[in-house]
This record gives sequence, structure tokens and C-alpha cells, in this order.
Amino acid sequence: MPRKPKTTETAPETAPEAVETKPVEAAPEAPRGSKTAAIKAALRANRDKLPKELAELMNAQGWDVTAQRISVVKSAMKAEKKAKKAAPAPEPEVAFEVPKDAVSIGLLVKAKKLVKELGGVQEAKAALNALAQLLD
Repeated sequence: MPRKPKTTETAPETAPEAVETKPVEAAPEAPRGSKTAAIKAALRANRDKLPKELAELMNAQGWDVTAQRISVVKSAMKAEKKAKKAAPAPEPEVAFEVPKDAVSIGLLVKAKKLVKELGGVQEAKAALNALAQLLD
């Protein structure tokens, strides 16, 4: 999208001469996005100024900006700062964890066959206890 031609009107300076302001680098024929960069630089240099005062200051230096545009850039800067500060750590993918003492269906079927072969649960427990003593 082509840029609109810039009108060269000089805005009357309404700020009193006693107020000390820091200059903003003016670049009337600057590349796309330089107006936002200039607004950000002005906001950083003049933190105590209101958007209306900054707009008057920048208009006097040759930038065609409004107080609304400065407010939009200011809130975008705050949002970026908050996003960087409060960025949560990525959560690892949670897979279903099987407890170490969990028994699969296949093992339960084998245990059922063992209980049936040994004649009951009590006999199977006794056989497993004896096996555990032999292995230790």
C-alpha cells in the first residue's frame, strides 16, 4: 500500500519555553515503521510527558502524529513488556504414567492361571513367599 504524501504544515508550539524537552530525531522521508520507532524513542526519552504533549513536541519537529497514535504505541510497549515478563514456561506433554506397581491384564491372567493350578489364593501366596526367600 503506498504511503500518503506528507503535508508540510508547521504546528504552533504551545509548550512554554521554560519546559525542557529532549529532541526526537526527525526523518521526514524515513522508511516504513520509522514513525513508530520515533514515537517509541520519544516515549523513552520523555517518560514524564503526556501523549498530547509528546504529539505537540513531535509535530513541531516535523512528525505527523496524534496523541491517539502515541497512546496506541505506548500501550503496545506495555503489552510487550508484560508478555516478556509473564511468559509461562512451556508445559511438557503429559503422557499417561503407569505406576511402577501397576499390573497389566496379561499378568493378571497368568496369576489367575497360577492360582487355579495351585488350588487357591492362599496356596499361591505361600508359593510366592517361598520363591522370594529362595531368591534373596
